[in-house]
Amino acid sequence: MAEWVESRRGWALIDFPVDSGLAFLSAVANAGPRDAFYVRMTHWAAPDAWDVTVKPMDAAMFHEDQLSHFGLRLLQVSFPAYDLPELARRLGEHAAGRTVPPAPTDWSTVGR
Repeated sequence: MAEWVESRRGWALIDFPVDSGLAFLSAVANAGPRDAFYVRMTHWAAPDAWDVTVKPMDAAMFHEDQLSHFGLRLLQVSFPAYDLPELARRLGEHAAGRTVPPAPTDWSTVGR
């Protein structure tokens, strides 16, 4: 585990129930421009791209007398820690009910 932790140095991780994680991503995306931050959070090939994964969990982990039953319960968002100030700003905008209208995105960093 220490090797994995070391590989994530400089990154932040947040775990959500799947539906809450999707709502989080939508709120952050809609509360700011479709800039380099947006490209990092939405495109896997962008430099320092956010890593968003859904982790299946077995209910038997918590009830060991039961048969295994997997479900999609956990959405994990990992992003460079330098995105924290912009993330906080966007969450504040979302909380205040402010969104940014959709606009074209500069995808040049991902070769689109």
